Amino acid sequence: GSYPPPVFDFGMPRNITTRTGHTAAINCRVDNLGDKSVSWIRKRDLHILTAGILTYTSDERFKVVRTADSKDWTLHVKYAQPRDSGIYECQVNTEPKISMAFRLNVIVTPPDAKAIIAGPTDLYVKVGSSVTLTCHVKQPATSAQDIGPIYWYRGPYILTPFVAHPNDAAIDLQRISMESTLAEKLQSRLRIANAQLLDTGNYTCMPTTAEAASVVVNVINDEHHHHHHHH
Repeated sequence: GSYPPPVFDFGMPRNITTRTGHTAAINCRVDNLGDKSVSWIRKRDLHILTAGILTYTSDERFKVVRTADSKDWTLHVKYAQPRDSGIYECQVNTEPKISMAFRLNVIVTPPDAKAIIAGPTDLYVKVGSSVTLTCHVKQPATSAQDIGPIYWYRGPYILTPFVAHPNDAAIDLQRISMESTLAEKLQSRLRIANAQLLDTGNYTCMPTTAEAASVVVNVINDEHHHHHHHH
């Protein structure tokens, strides 16, 4: 029988920024792979890094991680260095072959660049109240293009208006909003309207170009709060 040909998922991020020393992950998603295989090629020297699940480089920082359904083929670059910056191609050995290019930018972060969330690191708020977390990034004067976006997480889950986590319905993005200013003063605000018990958790502000900061938000039913201390 004939199968539909392999196709790339063009919704994957094509421009990946990571900091020196961190692990970069470039994700290539292919539908209808069938019996074909996926390779990663470094454009600058046309070096084949991985083919299928095998690694073809002596540089042990590179490896490919695939999902069980063989849709996602993610190139991991451990301890990324500025020299790793450049174009990486995800290639499928169809006839003719198809490929998709990704750009990796590895940036050097000044050691004293870090995020700070104003206020206590352990925050108690009543059910129904609204919470605003303000994160500002303290870093030496940098050229604007070095400043990537600021991401917010709750626990391991990224909080963006665009990502739903079907297995974690507790993240109700109707009530959670974010806004960032990336001008001279680099800051981002996370607002939770009408806080619910489910919103309790560890919130992290993660800039692309500086160390992250976290705060634990505890949403409490006021009348119960005192009983906990008397057990």
